[in-house]
Amino acid sequence: MHNFRQLLHQSDLKVTPARLAVLSYLEQVRSPLYADSIYDHLKEEHDNGVDRATIYRILETFSQKRLIKRLEFGEGKYRYELMEDDHHHLICESCGKIEDISDCEIESWEQAIAKKKQFIIKRHSLEFYGLCHVCQR
Repeated sequence: MHNFRQLLHQSDLKVTPARLAVLSYLEQVRSPLYADSIYDHLKEEHDNGVDRATIYRILETFSQKRLIKRLEFGEGKYRYELMEDDHHHLICESCGKIEDISDCEIESWEQAIAKKKQFIIKRHSLEFYGLCHVCQR
């Protein structure tokens, strides 16, 4: 569990209930979420009067400060998740389910590519699209 107050202080951001709630929900769900899903949850669970525009501003600020990742899976809108160790996603093209994968060999490939191409890799993104086991039936 993260200490979000400390994380916000380290990022030179004011600690607010809305910011803490966004970070907490992203940690709780552990799956890339749409801004509207975050807003709906906060409105239902906390009813703290935060409007949709505030949530979008918080997400933009967090993305700029690299506290969260902004992901786009070809849907025409962004999803957000906490910035954590590199991991990748399996995306079902039928039901939209997204599953994290963290136990793959990408890190060794990344190191080999960086060495071969004499390139400093700062980050990467990798998604696999297909059908989940439920949608294959």
